[in-house]
Amino acid sequence: MFQLIPNERRLWPLAEKPKIKKETNILPPPDKWAFILRPALVIFVLAALAVFLIHSASAINQDLGRHFKLGEIIWQTGQVPHTNLFSYTNPDFPFINHHWLSEVIYYLLSLVIGTKGLIVFNAIIILAAFALVWRLSWKKNYFIFSTLAAILSAGLILERTDIRPETFGFLLLAIFLVILDKNKEKISWHFWLLVPLSALWVNLHISFVYGLVLIFFFFLDRLWRRRKAVYLLLKQKKAERYMAKIILLGFLAGLATLVNPNTWRGALYPLSIFSNFGYSIVENQSPFFLEGLTSDPIITFFRVAIIALICLFLLNWRRNRLFYILISLFCVIMSWSAIRNFPLLGLVILPILTDNFAAWCERTGQFFAKWASWRGMGVLRLLTIILIFAILSASIYAVATGRFYLKSMKPEQFGLLVPKGAEAAVDFLKQNSFQGPMFNNFDIGSYLIWRLYPDYKVFIDGRPESYPADFFRSVYVPMQEDGAVWQKYADEVYKINFVFFAHTDATPWAQSFIKQMAQRPGWAMVYVDPMVVIWARDNAANKELVAKYSLNESNLGQSIEKLLAVSNFFEATQLGSFFQAISFNDLAIRSFDRALELNKDAKQVLLAKALSHVAKKDLEQGKVCLEKAIKIDGGYAEAYLPLGAIYYEQGNFSEARRSWQKVLEIEPGNESARAYLDNMGLIPFKN
Repeated sequence: MFQLIPNERRLWPLAEKPKIKKETNILPPPDKWAFILRPALVIFVLAALAVFLIHSASAINQDLGRHFKLGEIIWQTGQVPHTNLFSYTNPDFPFINHHWLSEVIYYLLSLVIGTKGLIVFNAIIILAAFALVWRLSWKKNYFIFSTLAAILSAGLILERTDIRPETFGFLLLAIFLVILDKNKEKISWHFWLLVPLSALWVNLHISFVYGLVLIFFFFLDRLWRRRKAVYLLLKQKKAERYMAKIILLGFLAGLATLVNPNTWRGALYPLSIFSNFGYSIVENQSPFFLEGLTSDPIITFFRVAIIALICLFLLNWRRNRLFYILISLFCVIMSWSAIRNFPLLGLVILPILTDNFAAWCERTGQFFAKWASWRGMGVLRLLTIILIFAILSASIYAVATGRFYLKSMKPEQFGLLVPKGAEAAVDFLKQNSFQGPMFNNFDIGSYLIWRLYPDYKVFIDGRPESYPADFFRSVYVPMQEDGAVWQKYADEVYKINFVFFAHTDATPWAQSFIKQMAQRPGWAMVYVDPMVVIWARDNAANKELVAKYSLNESNLGQSIEKLLAVSNFFEATQLGSFFQAISFNDLAIRSFDRALELNKDAKQVLLAKALSHVAKKDLEQGKVCLEKAIKIDGGYAEAYLPLGAIYYEQGNFSEARRSWQKVLEIEPGNESARAYLDNMGLIPFKN
């Protein structure tokens, strides 16, 4: 006869007492210094994360402005718009706003604490989410490993630190993890909080689906661990009360997601959002796809996280919790498909790594008893902690002084700065009473909505889901690539009168469009700054405007010092890149020189400057810039490639070959270098 008990302990015969293994610990008993260093270490980790989170509100030029405007409309009208009311190209296209409540919160908070206050608010939300899962997983006997796992987790969280509705999803995910963990043995009152939290989450951000997934995985895990008790009760045609409560919770949480302005459509929206996504955005790309296009150190954290998970799961392969296995697989797959999911993976792996490590140590402690009692163990631990302190201190210093952002070529700055962005360009537009319609690019649309709606409507904005997928494929992108398509839609269909374009848009079609517009007859460039360029149609309506503000290489050369007066490395670089794109190479070089005054070790700027010199047929100056870039980074393959081309142009074939062979040493798969070498034919190589 067995006694049924509603927890995870095995069912023992009543006459037999279980033999309980004495737990052993690899680590020696905590020393006195540990009680001082532990809280200090926690404070340092939190401080390091906070320093990374307190940065300029770069999202103001992206989605944040649109969130403010939508929050304002919802608050004032009491209704959530269901169509794309901001665009004149697709005003009636149905749109499901899955983060409307976040927008209202942002709008109301902006009235009270401003955008600078929102930077702090956003940092507090992310820190709270991180602190909750760290507290959940903290094990004082393994505090060094807990700290290392926390640093890995924080590294993944840093992928998404802007002021965005998804931040609320981070906090709610952490709360779900804590509540589920606290109820894995016995259901308490706070277990039922997951129902109203689900109703809240579905209105804050589309990531609410993660909450439902966690509940489902929790159910499977508990069912597996209690399978014997459930089986015996089912044989008696009785329900296991603990499991019944979990099933009820899942049902109620699912119903709670219907409490949104779009009811069942909003609840099912995560399953269909990408069915009408005609435009690819960076955060929805795979990390390994982006790795070939840009340098993102956080991808390294992702690799380390995967390796750590695999190793610890293998070490505990007989004792792993099904819940941990399922959420690890789910979050790794989601992160593998889109880098925007890195923070979610960062939050869930923290308790998984620490619990698995502690379980492995306690299970194998007897095999390491001699090593654990070694007198030098305390010294080794202390040295490890000192190293962690040193790394964290260096990170805090690098971010606070701005060196981190300059080194990694990121436009953010430490502090509560609100970038001006397109503010001056919009002011110029309003002061001169431009007449629409307007053509704008994807990147700047949301800012224009914030500053110009309802006086102007945009051509497009940063919501791919609010436009027909075919609109991107057949209209928006082709207009920038094909002159005939541009003429058809700009002249005949939409009758576009001016172009408001963020020239920082790095997509191939945007760069092609900029080059074409600079040469396109019937259009005049009337405004340019480090972020925006405005072209006006040269017609009767714009006659006075064009006559007064028309810009060319000559008059820009006379006024460029005013544009470069700002002490902002990124603005100078962006301005130089724009001038380079429209073949104003003298102005590009002056802009790049200003950028190098602010950051002399910017190898990318040296490369760009070299290309402008080459475009002017000044090969020697181009070679000087490339050699400086290589001196900064001997493995900079992008610099060796044009350097080889310069040597080849000068007839120095041996040096050209050396340069291209160096590229293949650094990047064996570089097709350009291989093609150059193949095309050299029988040209002799001289030592």
